[in-house]
Amino acid sequence: MASDWERGVESGGTARTASGRKVNRRNSLQMVAVYACQSLIADSVSSLPIDHYTKIDGRKESFDPIRSPRWVRQPNPFQTSYEFWFRVVVSLLTDGNAFLYTMRNERGEVVALYCLHPQYVSILDGPLGDNRYEVSDDQGALQGVFDRTQILHIPAFTVPGASRGLSPVDMAREAIGLSLTAEEFGSRFFDQGTTMAGVIEHPGTPRPDEARLLRDMFRKTHAGVKNSHSVGVLTGGAQFKAITHSPEQAQFLETRRFQKAEIALLYRVPAYLVDSSVSSTWGTGIEEQNKFFVDQTLMPWIVRIEQAVSTFLLPGLQYIRFNVDARLRAKTKDRYESYQVALNNGFLNADEIRVMEDLAPLPKKLGQRYYRPLNLGVVGDEDKEAKKPEEPPQVPPAVPVAPDPNADPNTQQEPITDQKDGSNADGT
Repeated sequence: MASDWERGVESGGTARTASGRKVNRRNSLQMVAVYACQSLIADSVSSLPIDHYTKIDGRKESFDPIRSPRWVRQPNPFQTSYEFWFRVVVSLLTDGNAFLYTMRNERGEVVALYCLHPQYVSILDGPLGDNRYEVSDDQGALQGVFDRTQILHIPAFTVPGASRGLSPVDMAREAIGLSLTAEEFGSRFFDQGTTMAGVIEHPGTPRPDEARLLRDMFRKTHAGVKNSHSVGVLTGGAQFKAITHSPEQAQFLETRRFQKAEIALLYRVPAYLVDSSVSSTWGTGIEEQNKFFVDQTLMPWIVRIEQAVSTFLLPGLQYIRFNVDARLRAKTKDRYESYQVALNNGFLNADEIRVMEDLAPLPKKLGQRYYRPLNLGVVGDEDKEAKKPEEPPQVPPAVPVAPDPNADPNTQQEPITDQKDGSNADGT
């Protein structure tokens, strides 16, 4: 029994386009641009490392991998992290929805995640978004009804009043159908006629069997790539008259190029990543172009997944982050120069830098020290120094002089001291 993934989701199981081509989840991948965009985004996201953090007193603290739940590193025992997240992203890119079955232990903690086929899950809308989910198998048999504690739903593009996300393939069905039809036209052009499509005009009135014989003989000797550019021979006064347009006249190549650009626009992938004939106009170097791809193409999908998993599967203030810095990593020389600036200005220590380079911390906690230039001060301290009151000059105290025992006490005078060194006038 064909699933909705193969046959589409329109009523009656049909998904025929105006070009005459049926479009569904599977055959849309036959268009190279669709396959390229989906695989590019899914590969880019699933290849990123995942970090586990918590907030303590408003600060971000990284979890030790040993303390993190196992499903953060490996979502389930049967798939690697790459395989699992690739399926999640492809579900979003094709169906517009991803459904994760969460297996929990007796304490209610998540122990494993499984990505369900999006077309086997039906949403039963509840009040205030408290939805339930009916899960079926590939034969359409109901497997169970689950609530939000068991199914994590990650929608893509949603409209007000709807719980299910819109499928990009459904929204671009006409564009995909036109591209598949143009591709089929090109294949048939080379297979059946190259440039010799037309009619055979006969001056007489041949019998039907004679006309069929003439047609079949001409097709056998001239149709197909192997017979292209062969010399045609007609007898009995018959003439061959071409009536079709060439691929250039039918704008065949322009149509195919335009369809590639349109599919790239659907997934917000820079056109130069899909069509090699398109030159890039984003940025002046490969690093700026790569950053544009991360910011505009990958981040919306990444944030959807991060927020859903962090909000509904992790307790308290814990959350996960896809480490996009691993993709934006610059050249070795540029990285080391930025590390030097960070280390010298005290907002990164050596161990934090070594972690970003996949190196072990320095022994004896030597890498946990922070440094800053000694000639720097706190902004505003210079004003305090300027407003500080001036202290009066320090005058050395007078040196006491022993009284003369032979002097008259009534005529005894105070000793005269020198103001500069504090000595008596007589030099003592």
